[in-house]
Parts: sequence; structure tokens; C-alpha cells
Amino acid sequence: MSQTAKIVTITTQGVVTALAAFLIWGNFPLYFKHLSAYDAVEVIVHRVVWTFVLLAVFLLVTRRTAWLGVIRHNPKWLALTFIAALLIGTNWLTYVWAVTHDQVLEASLGYFINPLMGVALSLVFLKEKLRKLQKIAVLLAAIAVGIQVVWLGGLPWVSLLLALSFSIYGILQRQTPFDAIDGLFLETALLLPICLLWLSQAGVASSSLDLWLSHDIWLLMLSGPITLIPLLLYNKSTKMVSFTLLSFMGYLTPSIVFLLAVFLYQEPFTLQNIVVFGLIWLALLIFSVDLLNKQRKSTPG
Repeated sequence: MSQTAKIVTITTQGVVTALAAFLIWGNFPLYFKHLSAYDAVEVIVHRVVWTFVLLAVFLLVTRRTAWLGVIRHNPKWLALTFIAALLIGTNWLTYVWAVTHDQVLEASLGYFINPLMGVALSLVFLKEKLRKLQKIAVLLAAIAVGIQVVWLGGLPWVSLLLALSFSIYGILQRQTPFDAIDGLFLETALLLPICLLWLSQAGVASSSLDLWLSHDIWLLMLSGPITLIPLLLYNKSTKMVSFTLLSFMGYLTPSIVFLLAVFLYQEPFTLQNIVVFGLIWLALLIFSVDLLNKQRKSTPG
């Protein structure tokens, strides 16, 4: 096999791998809708517990121990990771609450806003200068949120909380020396005591032996694999697919969530929604053009 053919094969495998990750993330509402009978916090507790268990086994089998040395030499990373853990926990909780309370459309809007929120926050936290098209995209997103506030009489708090928590989480993660797998293991490990304490005091279904002897426990335990599998797939794809292509493919997730909200769950898609989503989609189009221009200029030849 020639070198060129090998590169094409790896790229194709990377696209398929990334596609699988985004498809799983996009179809999360199908899973979490089945857990509507449970308290959203209870669902997240199970998600943290079973994700931690799976990651602990994964790290043990693969003998990944580099993170131990990092913490031993610089314990401050644990404090930053704990803040990241609280942010990703907030993001998960907001998403599950939205899905189980028929706010899937709001959730999709949050993840459409996410890349634009990330750009805006990089201006604040990382002191990055925004390019002209980036400024226009962020301004359009701000106008869309403003219209929703004026037209609907309130902030789209689900959308904003999802975008804000995930964007700040991403910024914090870039500051730590841990990769996605080690970082998520530490985050779930730090959240675990809080989750178990809540579970012991809350008096929810999981506190009863009946649940642990029922078939529902398997459905809750599934939250571990569905959290870990797409992350592993995405982590693998980052080594085989360019950042620009991954950024475009990332729009698949909120697009699938949007389609599920409108066509499967038949959530109302009003004129207000059309205006708000239209402005966000226009902002993302401008953002994408800027991304392509930057990629073209940075590519030699």
C-alpha cells in the first residue's frame, strides 16, 4: 500500500469514528427520555458512578498511570479539575433535566450556541482577539438571545447554561495536563463522594433495594457506557481528522437533537423559534466561513 493510500484510509477511518461519536451524542435524548420517571439528579448520580467504574477498569487494564505522577508533582491540578467536574456535572444535569421536561429544542439551541460562546469566552478568559467574521457571528448570537428575551419574556436559561458550562469546561480542560480520558476519570472520582452522599440522603428510588433487583438498574447503569464510548471514539478521531473537519462535524449533534425535538417529540417550533434559530444558524455559517479561511491561509502551498 502506498503512503498516500494509507493516509486516505486513516482519514476515512477517522471520519467514520468521529461520525459514530457525534451520532451517539446526537441521539442521547432517545436514552434519557426513558429515564423521565427518575429525578434528574438521580440520573446524573448514576451517570457519574458508572462512568467512574468503567474508567477505573479501563485505566487499570491499559495501565494508564501518568496522571498519578502529574498530581504528585503538582497537586494544584486537582483543584482545577474539581471546578471542571462541577461544570461538566452542571452541564449533564441541565441536559437531562431539559430532555425529561420536554425542553429538547432548548437543549439543541444550547449546543448550537456552544462554539460561539466558546469564541466569546476566549476573548474574556484567554485574551484572544476576535477576527472580523468572529465578531459578527458572536454579535448575531447575542441578538438572537436578546430577541428571545424580549419576545418570550425571559432568558433561554437551559440553552445558555448548557453552552456556558460546556464552554468554560473546555477552557479549563485546555489548561490542565490531562487528556480527555484521564480528565474525565478524575472528574468523576471527585464528584463520586458528593453523589454518594446525596444518594444516601435523598430518599429516591436508588435508595431502595427494589430498584437494584429490578431491570431498571440496567437502564441506569447504561449511562456509564453511553458516556464513555462516544468520548473514546471522539478522542481517537482527533488523531486522524483535522480540527476544521471535526468542528463542522460537531454541528451534527445539535442538528440531530433539533430534528428529534421537532419531528419525534413534536415540541412547538414557533415563529419566535424560527427567528432565533435562523440567526444562530447564520452566525454558525459565518463562523464556519471564518474557520475555512483561517485553515486555507495556514495551509502551505
